[in-house]
Amino acid sequence: MGFFRVVALDVDGTLTSAGRIPKEALQAIEQVRRDGLLVVLATGRIGAELAASFPQIANRVDALVLENGAVARIGGKTYPLSTPVDRALDAALDEHGVVSRRGEVILATQGEYAATVLEVIGELGLDCQIVRNRAELMVVPAGVTKGTGLAAVLARLHLSPHNTIAVGDAENDLSLFGSAEIGAAVADAVPSLREHADLLLDQPDGAGVAELLGGAYLSGARRWCPPRRWVQIGIFDDGTPAKVPGSQARMVVTGPAGSGKSYLVGLLAEEWMDAGYCVLLVDPEGDHRQLEQLNRVQVVDVEAGLPEPVELVGLLQPHTGLVVDLSALPTADKIDYLQRLRPAAEAQREARGFPHWVIYDEAHLLGADQPPHWTRRGGYLLSSFMPALLPEGEVGETDIVLTVGGIDPVSSVAPEPVRRASIQFGTAAPRAFTIAARRTGHVRHSHKYADVLLPKERRFYFRPTDGRAIPAAGTMHEFRTALANLDPRALQYHLERGDFSRWLGDTIADMDLAAQVSAWEDELAARHAADVQRVRRQLIHAIEDRYSASTERG
Repeated sequence: MGFFRVVALDVDGTLTSAGRIPKEALQAIEQVRRDGLLVVLATGRIGAELAASFPQIANRVDALVLENGAVARIGGKTYPLSTPVDRALDAALDEHGVVSRRGEVILATQGEYAATVLEVIGELGLDCQIVRNRAELMVVPAGVTKGTGLAAVLARLHLSPHNTIAVGDAENDLSLFGSAEIGAAVADAVPSLREHADLLLDQPDGAGVAELLGGAYLSGARRWCPPRRWVQIGIFDDGTPAKVPGSQARMVVTGPAGSGKSYLVGLLAEEWMDAGYCVLLVDPEGDHRQLEQLNRVQVVDVEAGLPEPVELVGLLQPHTGLVVDLSALPTADKIDYLQRLRPAAEAQREARGFPHWVIYDEAHLLGADQPPHWTRRGGYLLSSFMPALLPEGEVGETDIVLTVGGIDPVSSVAPEPVRRASIQFGTAAPRAFTIAARRTGHVRHSHKYADVLLPKERRFYFRPTDGRAIPAAGTMHEFRTALANLDPRALQYHLERGDFSRWLGDTIADMDLAAQVSAWEDELAARHAADVQRVRRQLIHAIEDRYSASTERG
């Protein structure tokens, strides 16, 4: 199944044509329901009037939003979503010669009476609004729209607006678009709706609905996030906003060690969650615990009791974020948990449509053994300082590559660090941008390289002694073991050259440790220089004492 789980359809002028629902539209609805999608009708009509016109319609869909969002009907049960419009309005309108019909919540009439209706509402001091639907006029409680009604239905069904496509034709469908990932307008929609639609269908009325239901967006053959759903992550050098899709993209974040990849990953997670997307962030090194500062974000870890993957994904809600901190696990256990979590997350997404994003930080732990067919559906972000170890072909086939370029130093002009990156969409040229500030803090882990094997060109190579080669250190554990057994001559050689601090800073990007080691190297050099000067002075004094006196006696 594709990304979308729900289709919300307006009735009059969208699903219907000349007061009838075309056969092709009904067949398309039946097919998508067989495929597992839910169909919701959202109409301004009163329930009884809809049933009179289309007696079997309630049996052909999964839920109804009636009375312009004021009433919902799910599984044959009706749910008023607001208090009814004050009945005093009925009598007052009748006195003014306005013919009206009452639903469970709203009052309906013809659009020609709009001025009179507004005047009477003002006279009575009612907290109501009028909503137009072509020639129809509805008096609705303040704040009630088709969009709020759809949102209430989705919440009851435990589904996300981001997995929803809405289709409409008139002014009152604009709010419906706001509660859906994509808003589609049929070809004969009113101009005001067409202007705000994400997608313009080629066909009018029910033919347009059938076109959409049988098309590539719902089948998953085409992944597309409308521009209004993109999120900003920085500023391009020309001053324009740097944005990425809010959903369905495949993304890779890479860059040298210590360049700020986890900072950017955390920013992306923040922006997606702020936009209402569900995010599952797998955090092998404990970089992202600060995201718990945000609303609706939960952190789970070994100390609190790490659930089994199937139980873990069950904690997800349509609008929540979940950070899985695996930092306390040995590397082999991390890899095992990742391998078991991946299919569990896929099964959850297949069933409910979310998490909308699965983020794998330190994604090289997934391994490069098999092609990542599971990422082709989109909604995945893989981050690693070793892109060659990502699942086979992922970097070349991904939609977006973000390459982090490091941090400019703090200055009086820029009191905060300036973080830089580039973004590449497909085969287009990369564009540089400045990364935006985050809402939450970021603390970089300190044991990332303890067990991760560095590529050959980044390992530490020791100076051989007495013709014996010493194995290069590819992990920090190997580095420590080599130091413990290193010949003092080789140790002194590297200390004098500053090799240790340079490698720790440039390759491992552990600036704190590099600074400490550099201080020790400087201290050793200073002591050595002092010792040399001390021996020089002692040698001079010894010569003076031994030979100057003999010269004087002679």
